[in-house]
Amino acid sequence: MIRHSGQGEALVSAIRQIVRAADPEQPISDVRTMDEVLAGDTATRHAQLQVLGVLAAVAVLLSGVGIYGLLAYTVSQRSQEIGVRLALGADASRVGRMIFADGMRLALFGIVPGVLGAYAAARGMSALLFGVAPSDPATFATGVGVAFLMTFAGSLVPAVKAVRVTPMSVLRAE
Repeated sequence: MIRHSGQGEALVSAIRQIVRAADPEQPISDVRTMDEVLAGDTATRHAQLQVLGVLAAVAVLLSGVGIYGLLAYTVSQRSQEIGVRLALGADASRVGRMIFADGMRLALFGIVPGVLGAYAAARGMSALLFGVAPSDPATFATGVGVAFLMTFAGSLVPAVKAVRVTPMSVLRAE
């Protein structure tokens, strides 16, 4: 091994000449930089982390779509109730907040056991974690923040849909 601060490839020919001068019978093969050695040693872990990252992104997307679907279905089932509330003088923003509250309630019911499960899983996967403690508060806060963000995004369209319900359209549907 040779420590060098510049480009490692530029030294290869000089190193070969020095080794041949010291021992002409010494074979020189597989000359690599430390970056190449590290990349080769960590390639499988890097691929695993990429797959895990893609699966995590799919899970976050599916959670947002699931919350949207559930709340959209709830709004369609409760459209008569929402129409009656609006007909009796309920504020449209209050109806929207009611749908958001339903979404946030769903998020809380999912986040609390999710954080506990993530803590237990992080303890089990501590050998895979490098530079991050299994109980890292910033990681858990980021996860909770992403969950609330996806809940907000999934709740937005159904809440707007609930606010746009007109009492006359609900009464005509019956």
